[in-house]
Amino acid sequence: MTESMGPSPDDFFRAEDEAARERSAKPNGAASDPHLDPLAPIDPSILADIPVPQRRWLVPDWVPLARATALYGAGGEGKTLLAQMLATACAIGDKWLGLPVLRCNSLLQFCEDDLDEMQRRQEDINRHYNCTFADLGAMRWLPRLGHDNALMTFDGRPKHTPLFDQLLSTAQTHGAQLVISDTLADIFSGNENDRGQARAFAQQTLGLLARETQGAVIALAHPSRAGMNSGSGESGSTAWIGTFRSQLYLSTPKTEGEAEPADPDARVLARRKSNAARRNETIELRWKEGVFVSTSLPTGIIGSIERRTCERVFLDLLDKTTAEGQPVSSASRSGNFAPRLFGTRPDRERFARGDFERAMQALFASRQIVSAPYGRKGDQRTRLMRAEEGSA
Repeated sequence: MTESMGPSPDDFFRAEDEAARERSAKPNGAASDPHLDPLAPIDPSILADIPVPQRRWLVPDWVPLARATALYGAGGEGKTLLAQMLATACAIGDKWLGLPVLRCNSLLQFCEDDLDEMQRRQEDINRHYNCTFADLGAMRWLPRLGHDNALMTFDGRPKHTPLFDQLLSTAQTHGAQLVISDTLADIFSGNENDRGQARAFAQQTLGLLARETQGAVIALAHPSRAGMNSGSGESGSTAWIGTFRSQLYLSTPKTEGEAEPADPDARVLARRKSNAARRNETIELRWKEGVFVSTSLPTGIIGSIERRTCERVFLDLLDKTTAEGQPVSSASRSGNFAPRLFGTRPDRERFARGDFERAMQALFASRQIVSAPYGRKGDQRTRLMRAEEGSA
């Protein structure tokens, strides 16, 4: 006979979620069962001989399972496209932005799109992935343009709407391990500057949906003006970033001091927060033929070869611009900033500005290039040159 070891961690979360759902179902917040005790204390000594569970991911280091993730980005940056590409990659078992994904079913609640718009966007995505609509049986779409999409109300205590129950039921019936809601402004009807309301929604609605499906829930959201200016991507109450276990930020890179981006097709996806991975890692992207493609260099042996190749191309372009009488600078605010100029040339061999910035720093570190003064007396500037040229 096996001796009982007491409540498990799963028991604790199951009781906690059930109690939250019971409270939200009644105006006064009281549980319907007076004997229901949501507290299930765990004695950690019971875990002594139990293997530590592996952390589970939809996208390793970027999108965790059983948790809610926020994907922030200003209007028009491409959040919806990025999310629909992720669901497609999960449906067919392909990579997303060069990253491996969990092959799984998905449910897309797109509050700003009708079916025609989703189909047009998907046609470009299919072309990129070399698949057809017939290959997308793992996806379910909910184009909800023009409908009331609120998942929780805040008239008194927070309470789930009937739509939340339908969404959860649909996700469970389909076996979805990825649920995407676009946007947070459509599904959250409260005051985002109210910490209590923001936290209740993130934990008891999006978080509950993630725990009940044991899948990834991604809410697309717009940052505040302050969030865009700071580059944090935050919006409204700090309770959002405090409650979401993972926060991503999609933006168009701009040069400091410039109002317009140097490359309107460039994007950067940044991991601004993760409770289980290094924050502020980035993936450089480019919009091309209706989709985003990664322009970041790979890691490992192949990445090492690519970095050396980029350094070679940087030196070749430095030689060419010098011969053309176009001095380039290492100062990021200068009009002749080398990585920016090299990133616009037709002979750049697929590399982008970010690649050239890293290559320049590597070449400085290996002392293959130097920054040297030039120009008339009283109007001296600096330009990049090969180290042997500077010592001549």
